[in-house]
Amino acid sequence: MVTGSAFHSVRIIVGLALLSTLLFGGSIRAIFSKAGVALIAFTLWMCACVPFSTWRGGSVRMLRDFWLMAILSFVIVASSVQGLEQCRRIMYTFASATVFIEVYTLVMGRVQGGRMSLLGGTLGNANYLALMLLMGLPFCLFVLRTKPGMPPLKFASLVMLLCIPVTVAATGSRGGLVTLLVMFLIYFIPLPASQKVVVGIAAVILMIIAVGWSSRSALDRFKTIFASATPMKLNDSEQSAIESADLRKELLRSSLQLTLRHPLLGVGPGMFAVANAAAASGQANGWNAWHETHNTFTQVSCEDGLPGLFLYCLALVLCFTSIAGVVKRSRGSPEEDLVRHMAFAMRLALIAFTGTALFASNAYMYYFPLLAGLGAALDRVTFLAVVIAPPPMVASNLARRRAPSNFRQPARPMPR
Repeated sequence: MVTGSAFHSVRIIVGLALLSTLLFGGSIRAIFSKAGVALIAFTLWMCACVPFSTWRGGSVRMLRDFWLMAILSFVIVASSVQGLEQCRRIMYTFASATVFIEVYTLVMGRVQGGRMSLLGGTLGNANYLALMLLMGLPFCLFVLRTKPGMPPLKFASLVMLLCIPVTVAATGSRGGLVTLLVMFLIYFIPLPASQKVVVGIAAVILMIIAVGWSSRSALDRFKTIFASATPMKLNDSEQSAIESADLRKELLRSSLQLTLRHPLLGVGPGMFAVANAAAASGQANGWNAWHETHNTFTQVSCEDGLPGLFLYCLALVLCFTSIAGVVKRSRGSPEEDLVRHMAFAMRLALIAFTGTALFASNAYMYYFPLLAGLGAALDRVTFLAVVIAPPPMVASNLARRRAPSNFRQPARPMPR
């Protein structure tokens, strides 16, 4: 955007980070967590699908330019983190990045086609902007829960909890709005009754502000979640919103049809648009060609076959189960509160990805592997801190719990 030329800074940074991980004590064994094994198996399966792809060169390019960066981000995060303190710092960094994206959007964002987004880059897509903000929101909440005092980052995170929902509504992302509501309910239901009143009032105020801040086109898009097209006379924004919803339904239908035609190997990684255009050529429904599936899971099923969908969903499920295991493992340890807040933030971030994945094609982006890497790192460091090398008091308590009921510790000699 600035220089007008491509500079592969991401590849350079990823290469340096991977080299640093190998040289300075990274544990490569961490990538062989349960979710990591599933992601590695998914990667190998995609490579097996490439020779049978509709366009082999396009699939190779997709694996090289997108999935390679994604899987390396998993490797780097999962293997380089060496303690709970580093996990906490990474989550604070995610919160800082979220603050930057939100502030940059408020300053440089523009309403294009009735939807808030940036002028270029990945976040020039309003759906991706909503996804990034929703994935970062739980880490802002983590900062509020764990950082003492009121430093700048904590104050900024508090402001983000008020600004991000309004910005997500302004993007007009229907998947973002549904996911935001689900995340709010997961946060709201466990709260004590006294806090529910305050949070509920704040949510109503934010809802009113979001409705006033959003454009008419964005609000018309939200209406299509609950209502379909009617023969009534519609304005341009309503007609555009309904056509967008109809297009998504047609693309979903096409992706399911391609899945049934190619259930084992799919049409090739990243090749749904090409295969769909070839299948729709000369047909009445050819208007839906050259689009993405707008659904991550049908994207995987039609491009990598049902085995690829199984491995991808298995990795996602294993991430959730490992987070639950982290909470259970840390009970009774001095780090219980910190680990519980970390696990809650991770769970919300995974829910943010899963919810938006139902409305966008994010299968090969780095979002999920990055979260999976942080989840694997959290699982490993809590195991090392709580089970392998617990503090002396915790070790004594664990030994007392595991001792037989008839076991008596020897009496200590009286000091002279």
